[in-house]
Amino acid sequence: MIDNFGRKINYLRFSITDRCDLRCKYCMPIKNQKFYKKDNILTTLEIKKILSLFIETGIKKIRITGGEPLIRKDILEIITFLKNKKKKKLIEEILITTNGTQLKKYAKNISDLGVDRINVSLDTLIPEKFQFITNGGNLRQVLDGLVEAKKLKIKIKINTVLLKNFNEDEIKSMVTWCKKHSFKQSFIEVMPVGEVNTSRTNQFLPVSYAKALIKKNFGLENLSLSTNGPSKYYKTSLGNVIGFISPLTNNFCSSCNRIRVTSNGMLYPCLGDNGSVDLKSSLHKSDSEIIEIIKNSIYHKPEKHFFDIKEKSYVQDRFMNTTGG
Repeated sequence: MIDNFGRKINYLRFSITDRCDLRCKYCMPIKNQKFYKKDNILTTLEIKKILSLFIETGIKKIRITGGEPLIRKDILEIITFLKNKKKKKLIEEILITTNGTQLKKYAKNISDLGVDRINVSLDTLIPEKFQFITNGGNLRQVLDGLVEAKKLKIKIKINTVLLKNFNEDEIKSMVTWCKKHSFKQSFIEVMPVGEVNTSRTNQFLPVSYAKALIKKNFGLENLSLSTNGPSKYYKTSLGNVIGFISPLTNNFCSSCNRIRVTSNGMLYPCLGDNGSVDLKSSLHKSDSEIIEIIKNSIYHKPEKHFFDIKEKSYVQDRFMNTTGG
């Protein structure tokens, strides 16, 4: 599928739930959090049908996200469905983004079902800070899950959101820790999706800060490595691979190959734009009609997003837990 700017769209990020067992301060508000009504969330059969239609249109890489996808009871059925598609060579990769809290429980299943890689969100290695930023989370639970996944030789990338006055003092230790465990890593600027209780301006730390610090201490060499996501990758003198994602200071829209579907069936061609199509309400139509709806939405994918924290030019009517990371 090609959009009207000539970009090849072959990567779908599918959020299967807006629920999460953590409450990260940059992801969702602590108070007055509104989740989708259960009747509005896609059923297992609806998820399978939508996935099948996207695969038919040319999607080759599928990332399951949330909220926290591993808390959905039918998660293994969904991954098994994708495994069968991959076995038939209808898709190339199955990916998962998780906060890691349920990883110890599901690592064996993830490995057995042929998931290619997992991204684990982890912003600090200090238990007290982890508990603070997640509003009650247990760091040991996540670290134990990572140990289990590593034993099973699951490919792991650590995603660290840069947060001013919170984790800039841990950048170096995060790099050496990821090297020790042979984890790839990406540092990410905080995404201004949804208004949370903390000022986005106060949270924002540019990736240039982390990049300069890492270059000074470990060196950085450009890599031609290309993955599904927007990271620009480098190699340090330690030998580990680090990516930087800069949606605010240096957007990556010209090479974007991604679209998103939320757990209530809304198709968002762009994370930073409110333009969407309700696929759930169209499921009564024929497959060919739904495919045309998908193709039309993708063709009209916006050229770029317009995130601007200071001007409050960002998505305000939904949060990262609804759209998926």
